[in-house]
Amino acid sequence: MSVVGQEQGIDHGSMRGYRQHTYRQVPATEACGCLAAVREAQRTSKPVKERSQKQREWYGGKYVTAASGSQPGRRILPPGDCPTDGCGQEATGRSEPARGWVRIHVQGSTMPARLFCAGPCATVGIALAELRMATPTSS
Repeated sequence: MSVVGQEQGIDHGSMRGYRQHTYRQVPATEACGCLAAVREAQRTSKPVKERSQKQREWYGGKYVTAASGSQPGRRILPPGDCPTDGCGQEATGRSEPARGWVRIHVQGSTMPARLFCAGPCATVGIALAELRMATPTSS
């Protein structure tokens, strides 16, 4: 007799139980504890790779090891809260921006040309300029 579809006899809360869920084609759930067992097994089964001295110097000691689990991502700042001095300031003249800066000017926008530090701030600058497009007047 086939065990496919039968939940009786599954060793819940363990990797063995998760494998039984998979074989029997019964979805594992958080309530039975099998999904938590899989996450724990994945977190602890990865070998810790030792970093060389050059790698430690390059990263300044700030690197993620495989066994450290999930790490918080970078802090997302709302538009206008960039800690870089001068980010978002109005661009004067038509000169080239300094290295690492992006000059944003969208044709038809009511927002004047501005300088942003490269990356997310420049993307926000483009979005703001596009949102401030002048509405065409109908004749």
